[in-house]
Amino acid sequence: MTTAVGCPVGHLKSSLTAGVHGPVALQDTYLVEKMQHFDREQIPQRNVHALGTGAYGWLSVSGDVRRFSAAKCFEVGKKIPLFARFSGIFTEKGEAETTRDPRGFAIKFYTEEGNWDLLAINTPVFNVRDAKTGPDAVHAFKRDPTTHEWNAATIWDFIVNHPEALHQALMIFSDKGGTPMSYRYMHAYGCNTFSMVNEKKERVWVKFHVTSKQGSHGLSEYQAKTIAGEDPDFLSRDLREAIQRGDYPKWTLSFQYMEEQEGYKNPIAFDCTKAWPHKEYPLVEIGTITLDDLPRDFHSEVEQVAFSPANVVPGIGYSPDKLLQGRLFMYDDTQFHRLGNNYKQIPINFPNQVQPNTLYIGGQHQQEVRTKFPHYLPSQYSHIAPHPAYEPLKSLTDGPVGYYDYEIEKDKERDYFSQPRVFYGEVLKEKQKEHLCHNIAVNLAKLADEKLVGKVLELLRGVDEGMAGRVKGMRENITNGKEETLDEAQKLHRRLRQQLTTNKIPE
Repeated sequence: MTTAVGCPVGHLKSSLTAGVHGPVALQDTYLVEKMQHFDREQIPQRNVHALGTGAYGWLSVSGDVRRFSAAKCFEVGKKIPLFARFSGIFTEKGEAETTRDPRGFAIKFYTEEGNWDLLAINTPVFNVRDAKTGPDAVHAFKRDPTTHEWNAATIWDFIVNHPEALHQALMIFSDKGGTPMSYRYMHAYGCNTFSMVNEKKERVWVKFHVTSKQGSHGLSEYQAKTIAGEDPDFLSRDLREAIQRGDYPKWTLSFQYMEEQEGYKNPIAFDCTKAWPHKEYPLVEIGTITLDDLPRDFHSEVEQVAFSPANVVPGIGYSPDKLLQGRLFMYDDTQFHRLGNNYKQIPINFPNQVQPNTLYIGGQHQQEVRTKFPHYLPSQYSHIAPHPAYEPLKSLTDGPVGYYDYEIEKDKERDYFSQPRVFYGEVLKEKQKEHLCHNIAVNLAKLADEKLVGKVLELLRGVDEGMAGRVKGMRENITNGKEETLDEAQKLHRRLRQQLTTNKIPE
């Protein structure tokens, strides 16, 4: 047993005191070290994606995508090491993992040209399309700052006032989108539009997909609530135990692409509240992701891993996607706050396939030990220089600086409903539709504001009149207390609330 600096420790359990009863002597330096570290062992939790787990694995490249991208990591036959982190988005540390919530699936690829981070979620669309509304969406979907309780009213108020959020909302209230059965049985999507550039300097716009080879399954509302009480760490435990027994989960990494000039004209090209139809933009396969190893230290690896969509390698680039543009700044800025200004030197974040040449000196937790002179460039004392081949392509702009809405055509009606109609009418099976309507009705039953409920139902009618009617009827049955419409958890909740309200609690 030693101290943090390797000095042997002679006594473990008792503090150094003057006599049996003390006082305690401050020269018990091991006691002081132990308390000081304990006081500081927690770092700020992520504002979103706080509740998570992770695993190591590989990308095995099998598809020839050289006509799209010059990225060396996409050469057929390569195996790229990676770390993946799964998470809830709005849930917080300590909550049950089966709570209704969209899920994150972020992947850090350690390539020979640096780290590439792919940040995906389990719905193909976001609920906002401009970074300026991003913080508002997070606030609306997280706990009420007045009561620190979950508040269904803020969620639906946001959706009503941002109807572009309806598409993702329907997915979140479905079983697969809101309560996935397992991280292993979950698809994920990059959502934001990125670009690929080949060796001829030809650009296409792309959306990445991570498709589970195990399939995709969700929990019903009742199953999710029941498991939450029995095993709040259900999703993490399932992933860990599968890897431990050698049942390694796999996903297909692929992308859709759109020609560059089409992207400047197509209104859905850079709108991440819209999906690209697969019939028009089929998937192009890159390879297979396999997770086959587990973290050794949850804090050092799962908690300190830091992802950013700004981390791309040559051959992959950005796009005019307004949400992406804000995220390029926001994610790194968050990690500076959480982990300090040298967080990229933490082993889990370090580009271990290449030695970075940075000019940064000093700051907290500086781990890089090497000669940093000269600490400026260009310099006659250094051979380091930028390479013209890696200069990014120029992009087109279409007007002067100003505040612009996403609608390109002035007289075009804003389309908030066509893709949600496809999701409800064509993607979901009848049982899935029933569960979706029930899940929404259960949530709306928590609202006392009938005016807001009316606005939600009107929004749903824009998708499907029958769906709005089913939700309305189910909510009325729940609020009127019809027992046959309630599951056992809802019956118990209602019974306990009534007993506590009337102070009539049976012995």
